[in-house]
Amino acid sequence: MISVLMAGAALLMTATPLAGQAGVASDPVIVTARPVPQRALVDRWVRALSVRSSSDEPLSRLSEPLCVVTAGLRVELGIALADRVLANAEHLKIRLAGPRCRPNVLIVFVDNGARQVDWLNKYRPAIFGDLPYSTIRALKTDKGPVHAWHITAIASRDGEKLVAGDGGFPTLHIPTASRIDAPIQSQIVAAVVMIDRSALPGKRIEQIADYATFRALARVNPSRQEGKPEDAGTILSLFDEGTSPDHLTALDWGYLRGLYSGRATRRASAQYADMARSVMTEMALGEAPR
Repeated sequence: MISVLMAGAALLMTATPLAGQAGVASDPVIVTARPVPQRALVDRWVRALSVRSSSDEPLSRLSEPLCVVTAGLRVELGIALADRVLANAEHLKIRLAGPRCRPNVLIVFVDNGARQVDWLNKYRPAIFGDLPYSTIRALKTDKGPVHAWHITAIASRDGEKLVAGDGGFPTLHIPTASRIDAPIQSQIVAAVVMIDRSALPGKRIEQIADYATFRALARVNPSRQEGKPEDAGTILSLFDEGTSPDHLTALDWGYLRGLYSGRATRRASAQYADMARSVMTEMALGEAPR
């Protein structure tokens, strides 16, 4: 007869001798599962990490097929990095653009990101789209090794863009109202991920590509990690002090999969809930590379 006892995350299985086998020694077999963090903790992490332009907008995500271009690395490294980003996106069921596409994600490596942002603001301001000056100023003063930003646009529930209305004011045609869905969606039109070369030593190209994947596909603030489960890692810590993950973790896959699954017009509260559930599912599967 086999008796099974459950205690927390540990599963204790002990073999009981059958009749006629008394006296036969039997060692207990202990199987320990990785504990899955509490849902409330994960939900808090998802909300803290995410960035929105306003409280009534859904979270932004890429809507057009992904086209990646890299600069500032040796050609073979740039190709390897772009291929990895595209493979990650494909795993998330994000559409990929074909050859000779128009890039909507730029991953660039520079000597000093803060100075580069300042130069771009003076001589190539169009690269920032309609970002508010406060955001650009924060990028210019950020001394960290990574500077990332997104150009976003509002579209209707059906994907229609803003058009010039009476008097030249931008107008958005929304055919129907809904209590379930938001009347709009927020689309990532372009993303820039700029990384200082001085931060690259000791990092593998796969790690850098996975980090760039997360920063390009989602508007997040890595410095805000309130609620992150202590036993769960994230590729967003790649350039922090200490040990870094080798690849996108279950926490990362769960966040991105939850963001890109379902309707783009889900209200933010529904998006957060879906993302938290997705994180829980991924963490239950374990940390194996996807």
